Amino acid sequence: MIFTSTLFFVFFLIVYVLYWSWDSRKYREWILLIASLVFYASWNPPFLLHLLGIVFLNYLFLKPIARTKSKKLLTIIVLIDLINLGIFKYFYFVSDNLFYATNLSLFNTSTFSFRIILPLAISFYTFQVMAFVIDVYRGKVEELPNFFHFTLFLLFFPQLVAGPIMRAKDFFPRLENLRIHKTAIFTGLFLIGLGACKKILIADNLGGLIDPVFLRPREYGSGSLLLATIGFTWQVYSDFSGYTDVAKGCALLFGFNIPRNFNAPFFSKNIHELWRKWHITLGTWLKDYIYIPLGGSRGSEARTNINQTITFALGGLWHGANWTFLAWGLSHGLFLFVERTFERKGIKILPETGKFFTGIRIFWTYSLFTLAGVFFRTINISDSFYFFESWFYHIRPEQANTLSFNLVIPYIIGGFIFHSAEAPTHYPLWFQRNRTKLLLAFLLIGALIFGNYAGKGQDFIYFAF
Repeated sequence: MIFTSTLFFVFFLIVYVLYWSWDSRKYREWILLIASLVFYASWNPPFLLHLLGIVFLNYLFLKPIARTKSKKLLTIIVLIDLINLGIFKYFYFVSDNLFYATNLSLFNTSTFSFRIILPLAISFYTFQVMAFVIDVYRGKVEELPNFFHFTLFLLFFPQLVAGPIMRAKDFFPRLENLRIHKTAIFTGLFLIGLGACKKILIADNLGGLIDPVFLRPREYGSGSLLLATIGFTWQVYSDFSGYTDVAKGCALLFGFNIPRNFNAPFFSKNIHELWRKWHITLGTWLKDYIYIPLGGSRGSEARTNINQTITFALGGLWHGANWTFLAWGLSHGLFLFVERTFERKGIKILPETGKFFTGIRIFWTYSLFTLAGVFFRTINISDSFYFFESWFYHIRPEQANTLSFNLVIPYIIGGFIFHSAEAPTHYPLWFQRNRTKLLLAFLLIGALIFGNYAGKGQDFIYFAF
């Protein structure tokens, strides 16, 4: 049930009407839980039972951990969650690499009589449930929820599939007073329309143009490879931020204000700042539950760099079981290492004042992110290095297959315009005065686009994680 499908539109409308048709907190909670169960079961019913099993198993550990503060109990349940994630997500990656290294038939997955299917949203709900259990151990959860509320927290369907990754403080206080204000309705509808436009107009169209390039990169010249790489940056931004816009908008219409996940990241002046604005909830999760427990920046400079590298390597692998994702995470760890080193030694390549130099720093940061995106998108490391080789070692002329500049650039510009809309903290006065009219016009245009393209696009990229 994809957010930009007609089926989801009908599903959400039914749930929304039932949700607000009765002024009872318990009734609304049951509507949300049943809707969330139906939503997840629509993808794969057997995996709903698996997810509920994980939820129940973690719930069994909450009270003993809260009462005893036992690190042993915490370690056991966290290991169970990681093993569950590892079996489904990394089994083939580990086995294939062991087979490559040892040539033992024991690890030859092509001879296995079974096939492991990756459950939808396993990375997201694993991190969310682990964060909750760890916060209980740390004493950051003041009151333990009952099993009903714990299940609702983990299965809340607007953000279940691809985040944002919620903490207890983002959800449970809202259950005390499920009300909705006019501003929340306006903002929610706007975000749903904005997210759908990002996905349908930009991400899906860019995907259709650039996917063949990444599938067969050796059939294209250096210029097409560069254009596809830039296009992918805007595709993944429009796709993922579009999803989280719709998720946040849907949550607002139910009375919940879930965390923001993007904040105009491509206007960042360095990689540190970019990671405070890109996939914000994952970045804070990695900092709070990996980087700081490893020691953070409390030790020596060498130890800090090691902690940072480990954090980003694991962050890369969280995205997928492939050496390309590990390389993507390590590349960002390298960028941050260089930035920290320059900052510690007082090295300043550009002045810190002036719009011109600020623009250069923004462009440089964006370029680094875009180049690292090659690892994120390519199928294997060999293809990744083929991209870099074609730019920095052996320029390859365009071939029979060429990616059209005129087709791609309009969507990149469109992605930039949507991205820029995230930057202002205050909108102009004329926007505030006419926001109802503007919203109606925006939704009308969105409905026309939705009617023509709904169900014809691609899955959200982060559904694979």
